[in-house]
Amino acid sequence: MRNYFCSLFLAAALAPAIAFASSREPDVPPGVDPGGVAVAIIDSGVNYTLEVVASRLARNGKGEILGYDFHDNDRLPFDLVPGQRPDSGRHHGTRVACIFLREAPKARLVPYRYRAHSFSTFARIVETIAESPARIVIMALGGYRKKDWAYFNVAAKANPNLLFVISAGNDGRNIDENPVYPSGYRLANALVVASTDNFGRLPPASNWGTKTVDVSTPGEGIETVDHKGSKIFVSGSSFAVPRIAALAARFQAANPDWKAQDIKKAILALAGPSPGDSTPRTGYGWIANPALSGPRAE
Repeated sequence: MRNYFCSLFLAAALAPAIAFASSREPDVPPGVDPGGVAVAIIDSGVNYTLEVVASRLARNGKGEILGYDFHDNDRLPFDLVPGQRPDSGRHHGTRVACIFLREAPKARLVPYRYRAHSFSTFARIVETIAESPARIVIMALGGYRKKDWAYFNVAAKANPNLLFVISAGNDGRNIDENPVYPSGYRLANALVVASTDNFGRLPPASNWGTKTVDVSTPGEGIETVDHKGSKIFVSGSSFAVPRIAALAARFQAANPDWKAQDIKKAILALAGPSPGDSTPRTGYGWIANPALSGPRAE
């Protein structure tokens, strides 16, 4: 996520000068709502032309998707990092979304594409999500300047019914002492997630912090689908986040009356000491395999 943190700020600087018209964005394939728990993702968009994504998009009765593109102000939240060339290869949102969809096979996705040069837009996105069926939000992104995320912080606090699953980042530092945001706000309705290998060891790039990071889970060498529909392997806290979000979605499906705090409490209860690290690096510990933890997808 280190490069992705940077991309938010670089995109903010470049977006006014480099604009790619929404005509580059394909139409959303026709479809119907697949049903299941709705989960929002705030990212660079998703490649909704891929069957694995298109079949799982939350839709209204007219077949229109429930997500939105806040960069182009349309209903085509296609996976392009604002301000970057379409062939830049970053396509972060699709990679994150496909991990989530694999581990929450009965959930539906509500994608939101952020507007890079306006951090106040994150508040609008949160308010829009609050009016949608989604109660879980995937946020595998962040930045270094606290003031940039102030609008998001206010909106998130105003919507305690939403559970934000946020990445800890990949800077190899203690974010209790050197925060990144929005994880650094330590929101009551957020789960901050760090990445480990399959043995519970934090890689050198992974951020940690017993006061800021709630749990860690394997996010290194994780299989997903890229923007072109090809199988790839990815690493970083960005890819640990959708695994915990999928676990949250399964808890919500099994317990429809649960609030955000109920889901968070259940997930934290699954965490335990990491066999690969004798020094505590997170507040609650390690979840070895979220896909095999908690309720199963029926």
